[in-house]
Amino acid sequence: MGLTTIPLTVAARNEARAIGPCLESLLRAARFAEQRQPLRFVLLVVLDRCTDGTAAVVARYSEVATAQVTGGKIEAQRRGLRPGPFNLFSDADIEVSEETLLELCQAMTRPEVQIAFPGKQPLPCRRATPLARALHAYNAARGYSSGRTWFSGKLFAIRAWDIPAPAACLARARSLPPSPFYAWTEGLRADDIYLSRRCLAEHGPAALVETGGLVRFRAPETWEGMYQYYRRLRRELERTDALFPETRAVHARFGTRHQDLLAAAPFGERRLHDLFRLALLACRARYRWERLRVETRARAAGDPWPAVAESKAL
Repeated sequence: MGLTTIPLTVAARNEARAIGPCLESLLRAARFAEQRQPLRFVLLVVLDRCTDGTAAVVARYSEVATAQVTGGKIEAQRRGLRPGPFNLFSDADIEVSEETLLELCQAMTRPEVQIAFPGKQPLPCRRATPLARALHAYNAARGYSSGRTWFSGKLFAIRAWDIPAPAACLARARSLPPSPFYAWTEGLRADDIYLSRRCLAEHGPAALVETGGLVRFRAPETWEGMYQYYRRLRRELERTDALFPETRAVHARFGTRHQDLLAAAPFGERRLHDLFRLALLACRARYRWERLRVETRARAAGDPWPAVAESKAL
């Protein structure tokens, strides 16, 4: 039996402090899978306007190809899309356990599965502040939620990756009021929001499968880092609602978190969750203020989608 070639794309923008450990863990997981199944992984790092040493770090790995793109994570994935039974996409600031890629490939042998993704856990805290511990506990417990009808975009296998190009978003944006805050014409920015909704609408929740293996990532540990994550997620949810209103019904049906595990958490974690909720209220207030400020004035200079700098080192 011949080898099955699996394309694996890593989207990277200014990831010099994280991409080395990321690639080493992916290559280790690829070798682990290839020794056990007739598989061959082809790694491609798509560099999105990198201005740091990311390209130099990637160049150390002879088994990893590179490509260049502009336009953000979605366009990096579009550039990396290649023929295969399915495609794997990875962020550049994660580490994976050795068995992760094998578990993903085994899940994708089931014809009903459209998207497979491993569980994820935050790396140990580097700060000892109460908020850092609260954010770590929240991420480690996955929001104290048993409901998981969407997938994590940090690493996933997908059978039919298809996100509308900026030109398609532009056609829809013409029917919306101009907005310097939402920037309708820039295209979508988050992969898992749109793809989760589309998969659920077309195939139902059984098509999304969480596998064995593990993704480790650096969770935010400051309120500023928490806010940047919140801002990116909240704005993309609202942009997706406006640009693709036909997906709202799917989100209303499947997108609610069920925080039914919190009551069973240890007392200390419940108190940390109270602190998390207070910080979240502050994030919501700042988001509304920023949206009002940007909409009533000219767009602020700089990148409207800033990366969370504190999470970019493994």
